Amino acid sequence: MDIDIEVVTEEAGPTLTAAVSTLQPFVTLDGSVVTLTLSSGAFGFSRSDIEDALTISGITGITFDWTDIDRVSDTEITIKLTFAGSISTNSTLTFTLGPGGIRNYNGSALTTELPVSAPTEITQELVVSTPVPLTVANLHESVVALTLGRNKRYDTNPNFVSGNVTVSGIEEVTFRRHNVKRVNDMQVTIQLELNENINTDSTLTFTVGAKAIANYDGSALTAELPVPVNTTPETIIPTETTTTEATVRITPSSVASPAVGEQIEFSLNIADGKAVAGYQATVQFDETALRYVLSANSDFLPAGAYFVEPTVKGNLVQLNAASLAGESNGDGPLATLTFEVVSAKASPLTLSNVLLSNSAGETFVPKVENTPTTEPIQLKGDVNGDNTVNIADLVLVASNFDKTGQNAVDVNGDGTVDIADLVLVAGALGNSAAAPSLHLQSLRTLTVADVKMWLSQAQQLTLTDTTSQRGILFLQQLLTALTPKETALLPNYPNPFNPETWIPYHLAKDADVTLHIYAVNGTLVRTLELGHQAAGLYQNRSHAAYWDGKNAFGESVSSGVYFYTFTADEFSATRKMLIRK
Repeated sequence: MDIDIEVVTEEAGPTLTAAVSTLQPFVTLDGSVVTLTLSSGAFGFSRSDIEDALTISGITGITFDWTDIDRVSDTEITIKLTFAGSISTNSTLTFTLGPGGIRNYNGSALTTELPVSAPTEITQELVVSTPVPLTVANLHESVVALTLGRNKRYDTNPNFVSGNVTVSGIEEVTFRRHNVKRVNDMQVTIQLELNENINTDSTLTFTVGAKAIANYDGSALTAELPVPVNTTPETIIPTETTTTEATVRITPSSVASPAVGEQIEFSLNIADGKAVAGYQATVQFDETALRYVLSANSDFLPAGAYFVEPTVKGNLVQLNAASLAGESNGDGPLATLTFEVVSAKASPLTLSNVLLSNSAGETFVPKVENTPTTEPIQLKGDVNGDNTVNIADLVLVASNFDKTGQNAVDVNGDGTVDIADLVLVAGALGNSAAAPSLHLQSLRTLTVADVKMWLSQAQQLTLTDTTSQRGILFLQQLLTALTPKETALLPNYPNPFNPETWIPYHLAKDADVTLHIYAVNGTLVRTLELGHQAAGLYQNRSHAAYWDGKNAFGESVSSGVYFYTFTADEFSATRKMLIRK
């Protein structure tokens, strides 16, 4: 729990507040960490200056030195307390900070008080607890606390503690020794690992051996923790919970769906949270519209909170996180969820099974606000209706030039398919960061001559809107991508072949193109006059040179090796091919 008390000094100036947060507040003062916060101004530069200016009173036996002070920021420090005594009644710690501990401050000393409750007697010798109720779904990486009762204390040697704590009852559950943390004299925490899935309700038994307990030579102590399978979201919420004024929701409440293949992020937010040390929630989504990618803990919980690996079952994502170092209040993001768009259509996200817990392990049911949705959108330029804008849409518009009447290819809805529609599609391509280089496969359906013509027509129009300007820029980039840097002759395909083959090539500039085909003895078999060709990529069957395997007289040639020589103005190259019958 966070306890904030503000005491205003008699004169105007900064004020000081104190807070403490542990899994079980002040089970023992020894090792507890207190946070002191200035409302304005700044703490001194050095820890020793702060130590000299700070005093703690109210409970005999409290000490600290400069090494126990951490300067978190200009306005926040933490102090680890050392306590050699014991308390049996409720008390109050008073923190006094002299002006020497505050930069550029000459006023009166600042004071703040922090109530300290006497430890509640734990009648059991060992109590096991979790910040969030344990289930099979959140078992992996969950953290449990083992608290000693009846005046027992853990040994100060961490090896004695970690080496004498065991867990049993579920064979698949283990933990690593370095994940056993001594929080204070009476409490340790353990991060569990689930090595294989389990599908039955089970019980974990925790055992603390005698060597883990200081000045104790009795029997080992045990405590049990039930672990239900929890196959449905409804079974996660314990029956003994109370409500809280906090509200948990997913934001944004509505968002236009991106294109298929793109990602979209939602945030799980809390408002009016009080003493929140952990949370769990289940998010349901439409698998036909979204694919779950990942989720992550946000910064509402104190730093260092454990975020359990989310459990994904079909269209359900279960989130769990807990802090062992404190509690949080107010508003903020609990987690983020990222999805990939499978289909750009309406898709609600449903939030259920939401549970909050405090550092004492008490659970609370908040108000839940539903439901955010991804709104279906008609992607501007998606003329073929496949929920994405690509080169295929560009080609479809071009192939329907001069078509009139109502149809999907008429992007601007003016009743005629023309260059203005094509520019709008190109603008949508540019808006999606879809650089022409990302469409190399589709580029094979276009020619430099096509794009040059489109650019010429577009530049004759007065297109001043942002989308059209972006479209013209995209067409210019497209023209660059279609224009090779060097003229080249490529291998024919298929090869070997029977009876026909295609010969691809690149032209870096406009040229007169001719192909000569020779037999292995050098005899000219066929000449293919391709004429004057514009610069571009001549790679697919509709653009590459074609040979039907016949000579100049229309006769099929015999099997064997042949050579083809490609000439484009000054450029010439020869390659080999094989006819096999």
